[in-house]
Amino acid sequence: MSSSMKEDWIECTFEDLLDYEQPTKYIVRSTKYSDEYKTPVLTAGKSFIKGYTNETDGIFEELPTIIFDDFTTATQFVDFPFNPSCRS
Repeated sequence: MSSSMKEDWIECTFEDLLDYEQPTKYIVRSTKYSDEYKTPVLTAGKSFIKGYTNETDGIFEELPTIIFDDFTTATQFVDFPFNPSCRS
């Protein structure tokens, strides 16, 4: 145990606490977003909500979750159903 850890704490890795899943099966097919649609399309970056889609396939609902951009290392905590954005 590290000398800086509290006595009742245990050391663990992210893999012990979180599951990781590639977003491939959830990514929207179309980037024709509209505020009239219901499902938000998210990115881990600063814009966060890129728009809204009417697609009903691939909505991510295993919530809450953290989305992570492996290029910028940006993260977002999400507690509502969404579709990940495609890279554009």
